[in-house]
Amino acid sequence: MAHLIPCRIIALKKSSGAKIAGGFVRRRVCLAVCLLAFAAASGLCRAEEAAAPAQQPMSVVTILNNDNQGEPLRFPSAVAFDPEQEEIYVINGGKMGFVIYDSDFIAHLFLGAGRGIDAPQSVFFDSRDGNIFICQGKSAKHPPRLTILNGAFFPVKEILFDKIPEAENFSPFRGALGRTGNIYLVDNNIQGVLVLDKEGNFLRWLKPKDKILRKIVRETGEKNSPAEKEEIEAPSLSKPPPETALLDLPPELRPKAGEKRGDASEGPMLEPVTITDIMTDSDGHLFFLSEETSKVYVYAVNEEFLFSFGEKGGSTGKMSRPRGIAINEGRKIIYIVDYMRHTILAYDLAGKYLYEFGGRGSGPLWFNFPNSITVDRKGRLIVADLFNNRVQILKTEFDMTFTGSKGLKTGTPPAATTDTPQTATPAAGSPNLPPPGASAPEAIRSPANNSGLGTGAIPDRHNGAPR
Repeated sequence: MAHLIPCRIIALKKSSGAKIAGGFVRRRVCLAVCLLAFAAASGLCRAEEAAAPAQQPMSVVTILNNDNQGEPLRFPSAVAFDPEQEEIYVINGGKMGFVIYDSDFIAHLFLGAGRGIDAPQSVFFDSRDGNIFICQGKSAKHPPRLTILNGAFFPVKEILFDKIPEAENFSPFRGALGRTGNIYLVDNNIQGVLVLDKEGNFLRWLKPKDKILRKIVRETGEKNSPAEKEEIEAPSLSKPPPETALLDLPPELRPKAGEKRGDASEGPMLEPVTITDIMTDSDGHLFFLSEETSKVYVYAVNEEFLFSFGEKGGSTGKMSRPRGIAINEGRKIIYIVDYMRHTILAYDLAGKYLYEFGGRGSGPLWFNFPNSITVDRKGRLIVADLFNNRVQILKTEFDMTFTGSKGLKTGTPPAATTDTPQTATPAAGSPNLPPPGASAPEAIRSPANNSGLGTGAIPDRHNGAPR
């Protein structure tokens, strides 16, 4: 019996060794399977990346973190670029004024209460006489107003709105100077664009109209349900027919601007939209960005509606809460900053989506609720990265110019016309017809006379009095 014990022990050892060897083999097999799965997944990811729209690489030129006193920026809410002085204006929310950076990105000036700036919303410039236009909201001492300074930061005049029709409660949020000399102002809580002459006299309201899906707030004050809220924030807007379909129609059957289509049973009716930002280009085109509809409405220099583009949504290629618009005319790209998606979207001049970049984060090329965007003379993007308390200066990494410009008139501006979009009918093949994928809302204008803008010498602000 005793001689059997060693044999049994040997058998047990052999069995244990076999189990260990088997476990080792199984682990090797599992490891190989995992590696194969990882390789396959990597291949799929590369295939998806290859199939996805190409994104234009961006790089960071610099990041502005401090003001002219070396203190950290606090909630920079708006940016603007003065092409004549090559300076960047940044609204520093912590001090309620503008930090001004030179062409080397050095903060060297602050424009604030000493010049009557106590509630700044944005700024735009007149390159012809050097004046600076500052949109200001209501403050403890002043009503909403447009403050105009000369090149040395001395006050020229202030424009109030309490006597302007439909503008009793108007508070200028963004503005632009048209090629004809008219001043265009928007209040993101009031529908339409206010048009003034160079002296600040009322000319008209310019009101793009579009299909807007709104829920009526209950009289009891009860808030909308989550489903209703989602429907409000991301309405499903019907797409217009393609351009080819419009061209195939006889002239008498083509839809005219201002013409109502269908009845209420087919969906939301056309209503005036609120405009969040406004931009002009060197040819005088007007670009009105609506956060409400996530669209850009493009007008000619004579305020004739051309087309619109953009789609509301939370996925790639769509706008959720667009807050700012900028144009790189050299590359023929329109940039739009999306506050809610933390991204920058790029379109060609015909409104075709090209690419986007960004996402929520605190590193370079990431954003945390970006609120404003502009382009400097070299085509670099300047982005107000609101809750990261900084301004990012970005540039593209390769040289490419997008040629799409269909839908925009170029060359000599057309003469001013008294036709309103309700009566003006584009001819077949006219560049006024919207390009494929763009929609054509109705527009309203109250006719009035246009006024030109005089020119004069540009004062040298750096030889003026202290700011």
